[in-house]
Amino acid sequence: MKITDSIYLVPGGVGANVYVFLGKEATVLIDTGMGGNASKILEFVKGLGEEPPQIAYIVLTHSDIDHCGNAAQLKALTSAKVAIHKADGPRLSGEQKPKEVKGAMSVLFTIISPFMRFNPVIPDILLEDSALIAGLTVIHTPGHSAGSIALYLPGEAMFVGDALRVNKQGLPVLSSSAMTADVDLAKASVKKLSELNFQVLLPGHGPPILLDAAIKLKEFVANGFQHSANS
Repeated sequence: MKITDSIYLVPGGVGANVYVFLGKEATVLIDTGMGGNASKILEFVKGLGEEPPQIAYIVLTHSDIDHCGNAAQLKALTSAKVAIHKADGPRLSGEQKPKEVKGAMSVLFTIISPFMRFNPVIPDILLEDSALIAGLTVIHTPGHSAGSIALYLPGEAMFVGDALRVNKQGLPVLSSSAMTADVDLAKASVKKLSELNFQVLLPGHGPPILLDAAIKLKEFVANGFQHSANS
């Protein structure tokens, strides 16, 4: 699915949304979805005229398995460099345990976790706030996880990972509190994003917001992280 002239959403993915950014400097994959989909992702990229070896970076918005499940295989198939925020790097490499899931969701994850295959990856690049990678600005958005990030293309687009989701009405909403390490910190991160200028918002889950995304996000934050009845 074409989002802009340089941004595509890989269709039919499992888990989190997978995006392709055809930057002037390099081709970038942003998140990789659940494991078992590497071939599908590469076939889509080939269809854009980009052979897999030309994928320079795989940037992960955080270390949850539904975002990094194909990272190891894609790195092996493309020789791309894997980048993640330094606070989530140890979870990606397997040095730390996965993020704790809270409430009733923890029971579900205990049941299904043996079936969720994850191959650890030692990141090539540990990102920090304000870093630049292939023309994208890294914005540290802790809350969902300690090392969650957004990727900002000024005036154009914002890849938000799980800092936000988009609901069926096409509006930004917070991620589930059960899946969020620190809700107050997550809200502070969303507020920081709402102060920036962009047209398109690209979430880890839900459809992209293709028009006036920053305006919709500002309204959401100003309304106490809720949407008015007229939204």
